[in-house]
Amino acid sequence: MKMKKLILSLAVLAAMTVSFRAGAQDILSATVSRDTILIGDQVEWKSRIKVPKGMSVKIDSMSGYVVPGVELIGDFKVDTVERKKDFSMVETRALVTSFDSGSYVLPPLVVYFYRDGQGVDTMQLPEVPLEVTTVPIDTTTYQMYDIRPQFRYPVTFKELVPWILLLAALVAVVVLTVHFALKRKKTGMVFGKPDPKDPPHIVALRSLDRIRGEKLWQKGNQKQYYTEITDTLRVYIEQRFGIKTIERTSNEILVDLSVKDLAPSDYEALKELFGTADLVKFAKYSATEAENENAVPVAVRFVNDTFMQELEADGKATEGGRKDE
Repeated sequence: MKMKKLILSLAVLAAMTVSFRAGAQDILSATVSRDTILIGDQVEWKSRIKVPKGMSVKIDSMSGYVVPGVELIGDFKVDTVERKKDFSMVETRALVTSFDSGSYVLPPLVVYFYRDGQGVDTMQLPEVPLEVTTVPIDTTTYQMYDIRPQFRYPVTFKELVPWILLLAALVAVVVLTVHFALKRKKTGMVFGKPDPKDPPHIVALRSLDRIRGEKLWQKGNQKQYYTEITDTLRVYIEQRFGIKTIERTSNEILVDLSVKDLAPSDYEALKELFGTADLVKFAKYSATEAENENAVPVAVRFVNDTFMQELEADGKATEGGRKDE
């Protein structure tokens, strides 16, 4: 009894397998969109498969040459194009091309059937013929020609205009850069008018007034006190008389001043002030209270007297010019 049941079960299973495979073989087909193409053209290689409900299919992937002379462009794409109650119609597509003329046969595609992720069967699609042709050449009228030499077209003015404009723009940029650099070096400003500078005597008197207000010698800073006074006078003398004072000794400055049109009293007072300052700065001399109190007034008097002397000289020059007229 058990043996009969086993034989019956095997018979039913065999019948189901044969039925499925027979049905699957009847519904497989493969074609190309054109059976004849020119070299370099692309043709679609496609198939239609009738898949029972609950199952899925997969085409065996290919890459590179399908057969020698025919290339596969990309992988196969599988799409469901129609759904029925008991089955689905699945279409597979891929592009192929060839760069060699001739007659080719695309190989049978291998189709895998799956149910619940498990492979249950394998089928093959039919072979597909493909003809690749080339453009015929009429050898009776064909004539070979030498390779033409390189031809140079003459340069037109229209082509030169952009380069001319670019060169002009570069020249303008260079000129403006040099102009602004010189202006900045001279005035310290690039745009706008520079602020008018105070005359040398105003700058000197303002500096001496500041030194007086700081009360340096009263605080025991005699060296700084005399250094600031003499530095102020050095700047004034250089701007007023055009005598170089930077990195020069007091004696050298006084020698150059001796030939200028100075009142003897102003010259002697300045000489005495410079001498006292040099002793304080370099010989550790401690100036007297009277010397400290007179230092700023002597400097102020020297600035005022030389400024007034300059005004008188300018006035005489103006009057002389009017008389000549």
